[in-house]
Amino acid sequence: MSEEALLHAAGIGKVFRTWKRRPGLAGFVLDFVKRDRREVVALAEVELRIGRGEFVGLIGANGAGKTTLVKCLTGITPVTSGRATMFGRDSFHLRDEHKRRLAIVMGQRSQLWWDLPAIDSFRLLREIYSVPSAAFEARIADSAARLDVTDKLTRQLRQLSLGERMKMEIIGAFLHEPDVVFLDEPTIGLDLLSRETIRRYLVEINRQRGVTIVLTSHDMEDIEETCRRLVILRAGRVLFDGELADLKARVYDRRSIELHLEPQSRTWQPELAARIALHSATLERSAPMSLVFSVPAANVQRFVPLLFELFDVRDLSIERQPLEHLIRQIFQGQDPQREAPGG
Repeated sequence: MSEEALLHAAGIGKVFRTWKRRPGLAGFVLDFVKRDRREVVALAEVELRIGRGEFVGLIGANGAGKTTLVKCLTGITPVTSGRATMFGRDSFHLRDEHKRRLAIVMGQRSQLWWDLPAIDSFRLLREIYSVPSAAFEARIADSAARLDVTDKLTRQLRQLSLGERMKMEIIGAFLHEPDVVFLDEPTIGLDLLSRETIRRYLVEINRQRGVTIVLTSHDMEDIEETCRRLVILRAGRVLFDGELADLKARVYDRRSIELHLEPQSRTWQPELAARIALHSATLERSAPMSLVFSVPAANVQRFVPLLFELFDVRDLSIERQPLEHLIRQIFQGQDPQREAPGG
């Protein structure tokens, strides 16, 4: 991590207060006398430092606090406790010169004008951020070429496909060469080719310009192909903060073995759990004609003959376990270091 922390969450917490409405006329009257207040904890004592030039993946299940954390770090929402800072200044009290060094892209919201061609929206952004004309033209040409939308710049935004609109949003976000960019689900709903193009562009910009990028996504391919560091949230708390390679090492020491069975073969029975447990294996998925097991890589050679002994195997494949397997365990509150019970 870079020594200079551009973003710092110092034990921040965020609590949303809501009011519960009582039913009926009597409840309506009682609400005038005393209202029933509820508190929802979105973030709890989050510690996080992000340095210059980092590419950080921020993931978590729905409701884990990802978007709330982004809003607190960027000053959109004030924290309830602790302190969130950007560029060494309280995030909720950033000055204009600090805000010019920041950009945010929300996958479900647009910063561009719906009825204008993208190039016109970019010209307005050029005026807002005081981008020199020569630099503006060069940046637009370079980014549009990289994202393969040069011929779409003069079309109304509403006439573009979802993938093309998102590429325009990303061009607009990087137009003024910010120091920090937040991307909240930028590839949601996009086709495979658009996702790959956007990922490649983000990686190149991060490496060439040293832009600090924080990416939230439910697509693990986004995270694996772009980020070097991963932060995992659950129920408003940080469960993991470290190099993505370290997290991968915890799943790549195991193998996923998928069996396709002959029609008359026996299927999985609970009493078989003890047999496979001798090899530290677990049953991950069971279907009438297929089974998927997880086993330590070192035990594969001894475990495969057991499978042929227990089942009438038509086909077998052995692969590294996907990162999603460990992430799923974390989301479900399991300890990924412990073996799950077989079956």
